[in-house]
Amino acid sequence: MQSTPEKPMATAEAGAPPVRPTSVLMVVAISVLIGLLYLPLLHWLGSTTIHTQQLFNGALLVVIALAICVRDAVYDLRPAPQISNQGIGLVALAFGCLWLGTRWHSWLLPLVVLSACLAFAGVVSFLFGSSGARQFLPALAAFFVFGVLAGLVPTLDWPLRAMAARYAGGLLVTMGAPVKIGLEQGQPPQLLLYVKDRIFVVATECNGFGLLTSALIVATILAFQNRLPWTEKLSLWAVSVPIAITFNFLRIVSICLVASRTTLPYGFVHETLGLVFYFLGLGLIWKVARRDKRSSKERGEARRPLSDPK
Repeated sequence: MQSTPEKPMATAEAGAPPVRPTSVLMVVAISVLIGLLYLPLLHWLGSTTIHTQQLFNGALLVVIALAICVRDAVYDLRPAPQISNQGIGLVALAFGCLWLGTRWHSWLLPLVVLSACLAFAGVVSFLFGSSGARQFLPALAAFFVFGVLAGLVPTLDWPLRAMAARYAGGLLVTMGAPVKIGLEQGQPPQLLLYVKDRIFVVATECNGFGLLTSALIVATILAFQNRLPWTEKLSLWAVSVPIAITFNFLRIVSICLVASRTTLPYGFVHETLGLVFYFLGLGLIWKVARRDKRSSKERGEARRPLSDPK
């Protein structure tokens, strides 16, 4: 009886290029150098977040998005450290953004944050390939939004506070409550909301910047995670701003009404209603993103050509 030689079984990793120790060392060295280059930016973002209460939730959302991307990349992709053309191109674009930042000082912060995102995407490409860079898009886009908004805190503080007080006061007036808005000079000055016989301070923590930051970050994560078309990405970002502003002044209205009609501690009322309207606003953005994903999927299926019957 004549036996035939067995054919070797093909494995999924047979076509994968071998990982060379020199490639690993080069990727590690480039990653360390890039980390040191952007360490001042990360230090500034961390210090700003610690000293700005409204940024804490946004920073937490970015960290959660990054952790999810790392988890998915470890489970779905095979790490193969090597220098790739895509990674080199991304790092080159990152250095180009840094160079533009030295020329356009008014755009320095967005360009530096964008540079950090591109450089990190390049490192991910070195580690996981082009698929890894695409998989980290939600976290990188969220980091970009967070970094840009962190620089806008001093600029948007008073406009957002004035808007919140004006809209909240207008709604309270329509509900029959006597309202007056006042400004108390001091260091710093205080914006006051007089409702009946009580005085509410519209402090920096009440400007809605925390909800605005979280809303835009959640919208960004969902837009890239669901791979929405750019038109729907822009519409989701655009609708997130009025949602955040609306739920913030509704929060102020509810605090004024409940605090005037209950004996519960003001701090408890303030924090509880703040959390309720915070999650209501983010929940509405999630629902809008889910609707956009469903409509985008339906349009994609409608454009798909039907196969001819045999």
